[in-house]
Amino acid sequence: MNISRHFLGFAGVVAGTAALGLAAALASDGASPRVEPFRPVRKVNPVTYTVRALYVFTPPQGTQFVHFWLVKPHNDAGQQVLTFHTRPEPTREVTDPAFGNRLLYFRFPEPDGAITVEYLFRVRAWELFWDLDQKQISQKIPTTLPLWTRSEKTIVADDPRIRSLAAEIIGRNADFPTAVFRILLDVIERMDYSHENCSLIASALHALEKREGHCSDYHGFSCALLRSLQIPSRLTYGFKLMSRRSPSHCMLEVYLPPYGWVPFDLAETDKVLTKLEESPLPAGEKERIRTAILSRFLSGWRPNVWIRHSIGTDIPIQPAVISNPPVIRTAYLAYDDRVVPDPDPANPNALTLGWQLVWNVHPDRTVMNPWELPYWIKETRGGKYDGTAEH
Repeated sequence: MNISRHFLGFAGVVAGTAALGLAAALASDGASPRVEPFRPVRKVNPVTYTVRALYVFTPPQGTQFVHFWLVKPHNDAGQQVLTFHTRPEPTREVTDPAFGNRLLYFRFPEPDGAITVEYLFRVRAWELFWDLDQKQISQKIPTTLPLWTRSEKTIVADDPRIRSLAAEIIGRNADFPTAVFRILLDVIERMDYSHENCSLIASALHALEKREGHCSDYHGFSCALLRSLQIPSRLTYGFKLMSRRSPSHCMLEVYLPPYGWVPFDLAETDKVLTKLEESPLPAGEKERIRTAILSRFLSGWRPNVWIRHSIGTDIPIQPAVISNPPVIRTAYLAYDDRVVPDPDPANPNALTLGWQLVWNVHPDRTVMNPWELPYWIKETRGGKYDGTAEH
């Protein structure tokens, strides 16, 4: 997907290079920004979902202990958890010390046969818009967020290849916001979406070397490139509340003062752009839809078909009985000290799964999937969602 010709002019977001270079931005003052989860400009189109998830797994004979973790969804500006419970109740509920995620830990001693853990909740989700204006974004990179600029196991921001590529992408004399958007657009153009060849663990090096993967690879790669420039960024995992084989989906968040943390979904943007290119639509309509998709992507947007359950990567497991997971997509499972690989039922080659997730969602009204082409055809032909803005 060649999108370089669309780079300039999208809602004033990418305005080319500025006189203030990136090196000068790194010398910004140390005033601490207000690190809030979200400060969206608009909050519209609420949908209430009833969710039932059933995890099923059978430990091998001789297993002494099963260790199983879930992450409990939380409230933020775009979601409100109305009810929540599990069956059975967790052995412990703890907060991870690094990011504040709520971990539900289940311990099953001397298991005999299949184990099920049921996860039931109701959540209200809104569509969030940041309406980014590049002129309003600070030209100074925040320097007081070391947690979100460090190198990690899979987000290898200090790898020389990542550093070199980031410098090549942004070019000389790029200011802070320009550097951010050049990185994001380059990753979309560089990567191809694939379930068959993905890491499932937000591996920046997998994406760098293979140039394909799924959401965690797009966003782990972007995060590493941004962090190599000391730009605060992070992965957030959650549930895509649509009927599908696997509900796990992550998004990238970048800290853009004064807007705070702003989400970007590179993987789904690339997927829908590819579907658009392959469609039989007239060239003029394709151009109109492409412009709408990229404008929405670059302006900061979180749809109401996704909720966030965890923030960060390399999450410190509590209790610390095994190694930390690079990410928690839906759950984290271990038999004694052996971690069970994450399943990916959307991969047609994955015939053996470590566990099964039965996922059922019931919205209180009909919701269009914003990452399917019919949504954008409707949007660009004048069709809009119903909904009253809420602030």
